Amino acid sequence: MKGKMNHGGIYILEGGMVMGMVDISQSLNEGDDKTKWWHCRLEHMCEKGMSVLSNQGMLGGEATGKINFCEACNMGMHRKVKFGVGQHTSKEILEYVHSDMCGPAPSKSQGGCLYFVMFIDDYSRKVWLYFLKMKDEVFGNFKVWKTMVEKRTGEQDKTLRSDNRL
Repeated sequence: MKGKMNHGGIYILEGGMVMGMVDISQSLNEGDDKTKWWHCRLEHMCEKGMSVLSNQGMLGGEATGKINFCEACNMGMHRKVKFGVGQHTSKEILEYVHSDMCGPAPSKSQGGCLYFVMFIDDYSRKVWLYFLKMKDEVFGNFKVWKTMVEKRTGEQDKTLRSDNRL
């Protein structure tokens, strides 16, 4: 079909509709599994549904059996696997700290920064955020954060976890 843009910026399709009956055929080669053939033709219907249709004589008098394997059904029915519960539980502050660096942002902040790094204490969930103009400022900000937090809490940072992009 073709389309022309009207004054409001919307495309109007030009063309017509074809009304009438459409016949679709698919050949069944000798040795092909008729159950799988009907399964595909009926938009991947389940075995139970095909059995009901077969018993009502709606599949040309043919009996259906078990569907062996359908790759399309298998791929379409995959579920996302949930992550397991974490094995690590913190018992005190700074025992386990998560860190991540994000950026570059699509536009600079008012201070001219494109990146930021954050440190999150696993136990307290406290977040420290440092804005960066360049990626190479991460380590310097880490040293500042580590010194500051250890002085304030009297505890030492025991484990720092990152995605290795710091």
